[in-house]
Amino acid sequence: MTKNGMRGFSAGILISCAVFSFFYYMMFDHPGEKSVEAHRPLTEAAVNEYLDSHNRVALDTSDYQKYQKWQEDSAAKAAADGKKTDSTAEKKESSSKPEKKKATTYEINIRSGMTPGDISSELVSAKVLKSDQKQDFDQYLHQNDLEKYVQLGTFKVSSEMTIQQIARVITKNK
Repeated sequence: MTKNGMRGFSAGILISCAVFSFFYYMMFDHPGEKSVEAHRPLTEAAVNEYLDSHNRVALDTSDYQKYQKWQEDSAAKAAADGKKTDSTAEKKESSSKPEKKKATTYEINIRSGMTPGDISSELVSAKVLKSDQKQDFDQYLHQNDLEKYVQLGTFKVSSEMTIQQIARVITKNK
């Protein structure tokens, strides 16, 4: 490096330090130093005013704990109701005496881009599902969040299987 190159490099360092120090001392608020603007003391009225202006609510710890318990109870009740409806649907399907027809077995090939509606349509055309079960199958996949778990590949299904069993076959174990 030449003598002029070294001088230019040194001048660059000095100028950059001057710019950084200007911004540090003039632009940023330093803790411990007195600020120019006066801060209001934190009072209950100031907190309530802030909460009101931002559409917020403050809760006591006991109220918050009651709210959490209510959420847990609601979730448990919803889960119990979901299990009851699944079990009653299975009982209805198993209690109805199927006619003594020959069971239809079909190998469904699920390809990339197929929707649950495409799958159910193919099952109806293969006589694995009845046409009135098509919407029930689609709703079952949607309500139980199984749409995203449908696997690509070939699966063997039968007309003797329930909607839940068919869904279990074509989805990965959750």
